[in-house]
Amino acid sequence: MSKRRSSHGFYLPDFSVISRIVLAIGGSYGIAVLTDLLFLALTIDDISAIYWGQITSVVVCALMIILVFSLRRLWLAWAVVASLSSILGLICYATI
Repeated sequence: MSKRRSSHGFYLPDFSVISRIVLAIGGSYGIAVLTDLLFLALTIDDISAIYWGQITSVVVCALMIILVFSLRRLWLAWAVVASLSSILGLICYATI
């Protein structure tokens, strides 16, 4: 893997690095929001659902960022995030 440099001498990251950064930011935020919405479907008070949803969404967001950068294959990271978000989206759509 050769390191490309711009005309100013800065390191230019590969497509896989940029793609992982976009996936970590966007995918973890999306899954965290869906996790937060999932708690509103539970049969607990609204305040408790919002409180516990916020706590778990922060944890899920951090775990998704770690997961995206720990997987070796880029397509596997995209597949995991897409499948988790589609499953959570369908559950949220069906329950709310």
